[in-house]
Amino acid sequence: MNDLKPNDLLQTPQYIIDDLGPFDLDPCAGEHTKIGSLENWWIGRGEDGLKKRWFGFVYCNPPFSQKDLWIQKMIEHGNGILILPERGSAPWFGPLSMAADAHFIMGKKINFIGGPSSNNVGSSLFLFGDEAIYRIGMTLLPGHLNKVQFFNPR
Repeated sequence: MNDLKPNDLLQTPQYIIDDLGPFDLDPCAGEHTKIGSLENWWIGRGEDGLKKRWFGFVYCNPPFSQKDLWIQKMIEHGNGILILPERGSAPWFGPLSMAADAHFIMGKKINFIGGPSSNNVGSSLFLFGDEAIYRIGMTLLPGHLNKVQFFNPR
């Protein structure tokens, strides 16, 4: 987990957290982020969110270079929101979309904190559990909700 790349450290803008929160836990927090109202685990303090037991309603903006590990952890937990790039043709996107209750394609690119600009493909919020579906239904964020009916793997 200590071999993070610079883009792995990009943080979610506060307006997204404000619109979708509150969250109980941020298992892969930045050094100074306070997204989780109860816990914010930062690897720099030796708090490896992949090794700890998750609880409550989670917000997860994972290191993209290690997304598969965090995706699996979120699927196992099943309660919260996972943000990743909108890459519908990537091999991980279809299986994740099937595992999530739904996903929300952001209608505007996000300028992540700590980066030069927004990611070049946009972002998706993968929703796990009834609370996540409810919150995205109440959001003012631009975008559209998708529920995958089936997935044909490559």
